[in-house]
Amino acid sequence: MNIKNQLDRIKDEEKRNAHVLHLTANESQMSETARMFLGSKLSERYYASVGSDSIADFDFLTMVGLKETTKLIIAAEEAAKEMLGASIVNLNCLSGIHAMMCAILSTTDPEDTVMTLDPIDGGHFATTGILQHVGRKNLYAVFDKSKLDFDTEKTAKLFHSARAKALYIDPMYYINPYNLRELRKALGEKAIIIYDASHTMGLIMGQTFQNPLKEGANIICANTHKTLPGPHKGMIAFRDKQFGEKANAIVNACLSSAHTHHLIALATTILELKEFGESYAHQVISNANCIGQAFSDLGYDMRRANTGRFSENHQVHIFIDDKGDRLNLYKKLVVNNISTNFIKPVGERLYMRLGTQEITRRGMKEKEMKQIASFVDRIFRNDSIKEEIVAFNKQFPNILYSFDKQV
Repeated sequence: MNIKNQLDRIKDEEKRNAHVLHLTANESQMSETARMFLGSKLSERYYASVGSDSIADFDFLTMVGLKETTKLIIAAEEAAKEMLGASIVNLNCLSGIHAMMCAILSTTDPEDTVMTLDPIDGGHFATTGILQHVGRKNLYAVFDKSKLDFDTEKTAKLFHSARAKALYIDPMYYINPYNLRELRKALGEKAIIIYDASHTMGLIMGQTFQNPLKEGANIICANTHKTLPGPHKGMIAFRDKQFGEKANAIVNACLSSAHTHHLIALATTILELKEFGESYAHQVISNANCIGQAFSDLGYDMRRANTGRFSENHQVHIFIDDKGDRLNLYKKLVVNNISTNFIKPVGERLYMRLGTQEITRRGMKEKEMKQIASFVDRIFRNDSIKEEIVAFNKQFPNILYSFDKQV
């Protein structure tokens, strides 16, 4: 391989990415402040929490620690605990899947039964396989697609008859909160409820989406690069201190390095949410409903949340099964520099899943939502508007709701 040529091609890919209008619900952009140390030499060093002398002593190992990095991470943990209503927060997980595995391994034993959300009802595609690989049994909760919520009575009956130990709520495709308080009451206090907030963690921190720990969950786990617009990493938050300390011992045993540069980026992003998260989260949801209305006005069939609105989070679901061949439609968007997801779960109709978290952080508001809906509609009608989209994209070079203007 000619490494220079290959790296040059990747640089070209990087340049092209900057001109794409990203509407995916599963990605976001960090601030320049959060990205500051991603290329730092600190990325080559282990992170260990230390005190004032900058020395970490584990009996079996001593090492030089990072005192100022420790201060930042502790501040972020305290901010996250306050925003989530948690007693303990762990930022060490390397990804959302890693956080999922740590949550399951630290609360259940081999041969235990864990109830999850069926992928056809919006559950995560990886959960069942992970449970099987770690020796847990899996069964699916009963979901009412007409209400976009759990059937509490039937779910509880199945949970108890199977003598399940935990309910792991792992949604990928959803536009409204779930009936967590009802589930807790029906399952009983002994049941462990784990809520995967990978999609909505930033909205929870922004106080605009249901707070699982306050509504009955024992644990929240999540990746950190969707509505929480940080690096590709993971985190876990525990409602109860005693439970969290026991679980943390297992979580921290499931990794060697927490990746210092990613920890700094995540901690910075959490502190940005502490400062700006509420206004950011409100705008994300406002934009979701505005773009939903814009597509509806253009004649598109929309899924609505069980509140009657188009969305109560960052996701918007637009049915496109009557618009032509799926891959052809998707290629039209890609050629015109628009990136999104085409999805089928939850009702078996093909739909386009848009996310408003990234474009909101770039400063786009209601006016731009109408413009974006028009772009997509024109592309589906065979307009070639790549240059128009590139020009539109260039108008929003900054990341708002961040510390960028302060650094």
